[in-house]
Amino acid sequence: MGLVAQAVASGIVTGAIYALIALSLVILYKSTGAVNFAGGDVVMTACYIALLVLVGFGLPYWLAALAAIAGLFVIGAGFDRLVIARIVRQRHAHNSLVALVIATIGLSDLLKGSVRLFGYTDNVQTLPPQFTGPPLFLGNVILLRQDVGIVGVTCVVMLLLYAFFRFTRLGKGLRATADNPRAAVLIGIPVQRMRMLVWAIACGLGAIAGLLVAPKILMTPDMGVIVILAFAAAVIGGFTNIPGVIVGGFMLGIIENLVGIFISTAAIAVAPFIVIMAVLLLRPQGLFGGNPTFRKV
Repeated sequence: MGLVAQAVASGIVTGAIYALIALSLVILYKSTGAVNFAGGDVVMTACYIALLVLVGFGLPYWLAALAAIAGLFVIGAGFDRLVIARIVRQRHAHNSLVALVIATIGLSDLLKGSVRLFGYTDNVQTLPPQFTGPPLFLGNVILLRQDVGIVGVTCVVMLLLYAFFRFTRLGKGLRATADNPRAAVLIGIPVQRMRMLVWAIACGLGAIAGLLVAPKILMTPDMGVIVILAFAAAVIGGFTNIPGVIVGGFMLGIIENLVGIFISTAAIAVAPFIVIMAVLLLRPQGLFGGNPTFRKV
């Protein structure tokens, strides 16, 4: 039982990262209809920006973190303004999905190629932990300070996002844009600016997730494959249900760790895909996705 409790605790930490990345994907999808296949490379780019600021410029950690988040915020806004907005304007709504997918794949390649220009990618890197100190003991469960920090920061970010979308005028404008863009235009909401802001927020969330996970995994330009697990979390929870996506992220993290204990550590890599197939077969809209909807494409 102690081993199971430790696995659940570790799964919650891993699931917090999945949930944060999945959240960045889902708010973007709900607001713009775009599936961001560059989400993992956003995470990767934030890690290398922070490393560049720390090592190359010798600045404090908090400045490196701010630089990474701000940098990805700007990249997200710029990508929407320079690429996505033009695609949406030049193509009919029913014919722009493929173009949007290709654009995000192009952004993925651009970020990878840009990062590889720096010498830091020649070797495997890592970031120092943001939270240090002796581990915490909860009965038989051992928690590292970094793990506690990951869950704490993730919860704070999610609460701030909830408050932003629920109580602020700007957040309500973003929700209106996501629910009905045409009606939002009719009541005077600048939909294009709202979508640009959503791209910026989504990339900023990815940057935060990258900074949290970088001390726990090895940094390479290909570390963006973690986005596959975020997609898995989103599918499990329901791709259009934000609370469900968060729960899906935590569920996936716990399932991975339990599979590693009761079956095999080698089975951890395939566990998310087995869970995805089971969910798609039994409940295609996700566990919390509500009733399925049908749309002519």
